[in-house]
Amino acid sequence: MPTTNPVRTYLEQYALLSLEKQDKLESLIDEHLHELDLEAGRIRFNGLEFPLQVLGTESGNTLTWLWAWADEHTEVPASLLQSAIQLRNWGAGERAAEFTLPSVDLHRADGHALAMIGAEVCKASCYYQDAYEGGAVFLLLFDRIIDNQPSFDRARLLLRLTDLFSRYDLDHRNTLLSYLTLKELSPKAERNLISCELGTGERVNAEFDETGRLVMVNGAPFLG
Repeated sequence: MPTTNPVRTYLEQYALLSLEKQDKLESLIDEHLHELDLEAGRIRFNGLEFPLQVLGTESGNTLTWLWAWADEHTEVPASLLQSAIQLRNWGAGERAAEFTLPSVDLHRADGHALAMIGAEVCKASCYYQDAYEGGAVFLLLFDRIIDNQPSFDRARLLLRLTDLFSRYDLDHRNTLLSYLTLKELSPKAERNLISCELGTGERVNAEFDETGRLVMVNGAPFLG
């Protein structure tokens, strides 16, 4: 993998898969309040309860990300650091410094980007941002109840694409093609066109300009 911008590389590969997992979680919990129990290693939403791992924290004051394994001020049980350590080891193997340095400037990689990649590398059901005054802690959740929720339909896929491309400078074509390929949906890919049938039976015909930017979907302009 390229070492110049590994976060971008892995976001293009994994972001849509991870955002699909976020949709699955949201379909279950909606706007329900949660209870975070680090001692038990669980998070609870209105009768639903999921095991978790702690990835790290994002500070709005220092504008930095701090990995949970490097946090000396918060007492997180060692059993909840396994995924963060797994990512550190993975990052060392991939020469991705953002996963091995104790802290990272948010302009280089924010919590959502690192958690999206982490959810795929660690085979989590999804990630969860627990915001508090001045920052947020990012968690990985694991449960088949989340896994078994429906995958993207076309409308949700396009909505997530729009949001993703508004936040991160990614190659649109690589991002969509990676998702469809990893989902084993047998996309037909040409230089400026990707066509595929989603699991819902809906077709996606995506057209790209010469720079790989998504410009049309099923004959309608893509406004992301």
